[in-house]
Amino acid sequence: ITVLIVGCPCALILAAPTAIVASIGRAAKSGILVKGGLFLEEAGRANTVLFDKTGTLTEGEPRVDEIYGVAGIEPSEVLARAACVEQNSTHPLAKAVLRAAHYAKITICPVEEMVTEIGRGVRARVQGRLVEVGSGCLAGGDIPEILCSNLENIKENGTTPLLVYEEGRALGVISVADHIRPTARQMVHDLRSLGIEKIGLLSGDHEKAAIPVADSVGVTDAWAGLKPEDKLRMIEDFQAKGEAVIYVGDGINDAPAIARANVGIAMGGVGTDVALETADIVLMRDDISKLPFLIRLSRRTLKTIKWNIAFGLIFNAVAVLASGGGFLSPIMGALVHNIGSVLVVLSSARLVFASEKDGQPSLSE
Repeated sequence: ITVLIVGCPCALILAAPTAIVASIGRAAKSGILVKGGLFLEEAGRANTVLFDKTGTLTEGEPRVDEIYGVAGIEPSEVLARAACVEQNSTHPLAKAVLRAAHYAKITICPVEEMVTEIGRGVRARVQGRLVEVGSGCLAGGDIPEILCSNLENIKENGTTPLLVYEEGRALGVISVADHIRPTARQMVHDLRSLGIEKIGLLSGDHEKAAIPVADSVGVTDAWAGLKPEDKLRMIEDFQAKGEAVIYVGDGINDAPAIARANVGIAMGGVGTDVALETADIVLMRDDISKLPFLIRLSRRTLKTIKWNIAFGLIFNAVAVLASGGGFLSPIMGALVHNIGSVLVVLSSARLVFASEKDGQPSLSE
């Protein structure tokens, strides 16, 4: 009877679930929403971390710096056309255009037939005329020489250009700038100290806007001018080499990459609904500095699960042998059985008190 009592593997059964629940709870206290234990475990196994630029490594609150129009078109007209088309968009660059239009007291007209081309831009009919806002490849029309000069200057300054077309004719270009998150560089430093082999930037912006951001935060690998399908293909290439990939993004353009990565992480504040729905983990406060803590917590969870399993197996084996040898009575066996389960639960509960810093050196150190 005692053997039957102590032979029930409760401690072994509790080994993984208790550790996972404790870790998910601890992550939630730091503003990290983990949608399942599988994703928490995968985060600890990752050896490649890839980032989007706008809204991820940058603050996601860009501002309009300059507006240039072709001959006969005032900058205010260019901004007005762009604001009308962007009024229903959730992209950070669209918000910058709308904010500029608000400060300029521009009246935004209703639009029809609005279409978003992911990775390219937005088009809609404004007062019956087709207006398009986005990258140069959206409309495919010719760009006047003077506008090409402005476009090059914008790229040289490391800002993002938005071209505005009307009926296939370029009207002007809007320069939009964003600021790098203050914690981004320290976050990259912490990831390297955790032994992450590859840290990269996948951006849809032009090279002269993406590379300076990568250099500023300490990312050595950066790819620019990528469409959503390009990001998806690159992640698949990494995975084909046997690498476990974490991808961090915020927008509609990032949704395919977030879904394909081993662990997809979305920014909870600036992120779009599609990105949040697709993501496995969400940084609710947009605090990208929590990423190293998430990986450390995941690794500690995996170690705790392994320890719990080993303890549960050894404890049950010893209890069964002791029961079979007559050293334990049924009542003692019941007590020993519950002691083993309680010890496993206490071992997992330690994860609730995991420190965010955990002895990680800062850049100054």
